[in-house]
Amino acid sequence: MNIWVIFKIVNILLIILFSLIILLDNSKPPEVTFAWLMIIFIFQFVGIILYILTGINYKANKIVSHLPEETYKNELADIIIEQKRLYRELKHENEESSDMVKAMSLLLNCSNSIVTLNNEAKYFSNGEDLYNDMFKDLNEAKESIHMEYFIWRSDSLGEKIKTILIEKARNGVEVRLIFDGVGSFNRISLKYKRELRKAGVKIIYFLDPLATPLKFIKFNYCNHRKIVVIDGHIGYTGGVNLGEEYITGGKMFHFWRDAHIRILGDSVRMLQALFLTDWNNSTGERLSSKKYFPVSKRMNGIPMQIAVSGPDSKWSSIHQLYFSMITNANNKIYIQSPYFIPDASILKALETAALSGVEVHLMMTGNPDKKMPFWTAQTYFDSLISAGVKIYLYKKGFLHSKVIIVDDLISTVGSCNMDIRSFHINYEVNAVIYDREVSNQLKEQFFIDVNDSIIANKSIYRKKRFVYKFRDSICRLTSPLM
Repeated sequence: MNIWVIFKIVNILLIILFSLIILLDNSKPPEVTFAWLMIIFIFQFVGIILYILTGINYKANKIVSHLPEETYKNELADIIIEQKRLYRELKHENEESSDMVKAMSLLLNCSNSIVTLNNEAKYFSNGEDLYNDMFKDLNEAKESIHMEYFIWRSDSLGEKIKTILIEKARNGVEVRLIFDGVGSFNRISLKYKRELRKAGVKIIYFLDPLATPLKFIKFNYCNHRKIVVIDGHIGYTGGVNLGEEYITGGKMFHFWRDAHIRILGDSVRMLQALFLTDWNNSTGERLSSKKYFPVSKRMNGIPMQIAVSGPDSKWSSIHQLYFSMITNANNKIYIQSPYFIPDASILKALETAALSGVEVHLMMTGNPDKKMPFWTAQTYFDSLISAGVKIYLYKKGFLHSKVIIVDDLISTVGSCNMDIRSFHINYEVNAVIYDREVSNQLKEQFFIDVNDSIIANKSIYRKKRFVYKFRDSICRLTSPLM
């Protein structure tokens, strides 16, 4: 028996073995199971390697230890008490509040996301305005600066940030940075990191995928979060990473549309707990001093939750939040996402809402940075448009905003795209805001963006040549893996 025959036998046995493993893993949706079976049967040994690296759910191995609210429950005790009071009041108010209570209850039960009342939020629709404010806040930092990003570049914007951070660290401010090992790979120079460390800035890569062979297996689980916490009082989160293209549009685009918020109040303490939990799980260092959780000043009070999800969570809380917001909508839904690759539940929810008479407006980028997700998204247009969903393709530049507004009352801004990877594989964070004024600001920007968009209709897709429809349909088969 020659070596080629042995290889073929081993290959067949591995295909059978991994096909059984995939079939018996009932934690995955049927479409994901089918996609992996197809990949293994087509690509065989290469498909098996791909499945080992990206398809196995390693959350049973406890990639991360605890939810932030559980880890820091002593530091957050006072706002947990406040939450219970707020929750009781809302339950006894009018019907409008019942929709808020549903969303709050879902996040409480899925990820123990504490409801905070004492908050203010400022919305940014572009990177330039955002970073003007952030530079000012960073320059005024007195105690600590904590920053966590999926993409961090040592470009012109990165140099400006570095200058501020070095000065602050030399003046005694604690500065900690978390980069994602995949998103920031090869985007930060060694000199840049060396200068930061020399000044006393502490830098880590989230669950560094290159640190050990075991962690490399988990490289598929990216930290897609964008978090800044300054002195425990000021927080930033949303869709904007740290790079010049988020201001200028970069080499590919002449304009970049995004969504980010600046938070004051108790929800900043939630962002701080999340950052410190990620720091603890990446370094083993637990920072629990109360100086990181200062009591917030009393303000007008916007109810807010910080929704957290990741591959090691029992529930896909942000996915379930999106589903709940869509299914519980009574009048209008506005959605912005650069990518649109829904699973069966989200697709059915959108179609059902539209067929029930709810106005559903969906906007995604019309100038893609990645071709395959864009081709895949178009295969969903026909059924959605038939159900009454209005679809817009943003053409002014690149749309990177991740926003949902429901009934002008509940809105969410964060890092989570409307795709399966964000729902189930990446580490994500979204701010959920229960306030009409904020919802109206987001909605006003949505209609400004409509003026810079084209409306998708069924004829656009139906007029495509067969070869392009075939290409798009093949991409859709692998959509659960994107």
